[in-house]
Amino acid sequence: MTTDTVHALMAALLELLGPERLVTSGPDLAYYGSDRGQGGWEVRPSMIAFPETTSEIQAIVRACAENGVAIVPSGGRTGLAGAATATRGELVLSLSRMSRVLELDRAARTMRCQAGVTIEQVQTAAAAAGLLYPVDYAAKGSAHIAGSVATNAGGVRVVRYGLTRDWIAGLRVVLASSAVLELGGGLVKNNTGYDLRQLFIGSEGTLGIIAEVTVKLCSPPSGTIVALCAVPSDDAVLELFARVRRGRLTVSAFECLDHGCIERVLEHRGSDAAAPFAEPSPHYVLVEVELPEADESEREARERAQSRLVSLLGEAAEAGEIDDAQFASTDAQARALWALREDIGEALHRHHPHKADVALPIGRVAAFAHDWRRLVSARLPDVEALCFGHVGDGNLHLNLLCPADASHAEFLARCHAYDRELYALVERHAGSVSAEHGIGLLKRDYLHHTRSEPELELMRAIKAAFDPAGLLNPGKIFGERERAP
Repeated sequence: MTTDTVHALMAALLELLGPERLVTSGPDLAYYGSDRGQGGWEVRPSMIAFPETTSEIQAIVRACAENGVAIVPSGGRTGLAGAATATRGELVLSLSRMSRVLELDRAARTMRCQAGVTIEQVQTAAAAAGLLYPVDYAAKGSAHIAGSVATNAGGVRVVRYGLTRDWIAGLRVVLASSAVLELGGGLVKNNTGYDLRQLFIGSEGTLGIIAEVTVKLCSPPSGTIVALCAVPSDDAVLELFARVRRGRLTVSAFECLDHGCIERVLEHRGSDAAAPFAEPSPHYVLVEVELPEADESEREARERAQSRLVSLLGEAAEAGEIDDAQFASTDAQARALWALREDIGEALHRHHPHKADVALPIGRVAAFAHDWRRLVSARLPDVEALCFGHVGDGNLHLNLLCPADASHAEFLARCHAYDRELYALVERHAGSVSAEHGIGLLKRDYLHHTRSEPELELMRAIKAAFDPAGLLNPGKIFGERERAP
């Protein structure tokens, strides 16, 4: 890539898109050129292109290939691993203008939409048809459906509904060659060889650009019950989860959060914000259960399920697993309890956190949490460490907050030294270095803690087969061995 080739590409794309859909200078370069990853990388895109159709994506890919300029696909940029960050003068291909729901098939229970439709839009359109798209997480108002596919996003209800991968019926993908693949087609059965659709789920934009997504939908629950519990220890969190799961209830979410997370959320809201309990607790659990389908009124079903949950929590209190609990008696109260969990990310963002998103076998969550807290105390005693996550699927979000009197560069340098020990600890606990945020730039040096060398070689071979010139999202997942052309 040279200055001349970049200028030639700009000229070609100005003719294709016009100046209103091609950004070549100004603050929008940095705004669209990165996600929320905090890795200290230089953000350096050459331009931002805004296609509105699959054919325009194809034309952009062809022009980039002809001029030797690599492409970073970009969605809602809510990712935390730098997968949508341009550091080498790449063209950023923003899918934000491809934001239309194209078709909702009530009989098939599927919805086809463009790549830039947000998760919240998908959920709203499904609800209008009396259906549910159950993949749900705090960034749903900004996160795009194609980005969630590219990272195989999980969220807060994986314990009940699984990952994004489980809800994808079809994809339309533009390859590095500019060819278009139509994958799945919404078919329930299609036993005709390799399911290539699965390769693009979790690929972080390194194999192709997702232009359209067809998602599966389901019936919504008739109602839910939400409770917030004050819990004395990491071990008690896991014991409570096991108890609730044994309790003949349909658990749809089981979220844990440290007291420090609550403090930061209240700080973010302002001086009038009220704590959930009179006495603080080291840990909290937010549990949601769905009402059973039964031949009774919703009120009767709610009373029956809540009575069962109250009984279980009473047993948990007697066993020392919880210190206090409160139930949401209205939808507004349920939303308020959920907001304590969903507002954590935004509340921590102002503190420039260094984040880790790890997965553990569920039975190892408490032991890992103990070891992690000891590691932070030993290596970073002046740093506030906060943990929250999805106990039901073993996913913990580990956050280190930048001290107010420290420079961010110094803080990141210390965190990178800590990362080496952190991911070795994850490996010792048979976990994964990334549960749902992906690898991107942030974790590529630690991938070997989860993937064996034979696995990595196969993954590199797949990348080379789909993108031999390294045009798509170079440097992500594998690092320096896969460079931009």
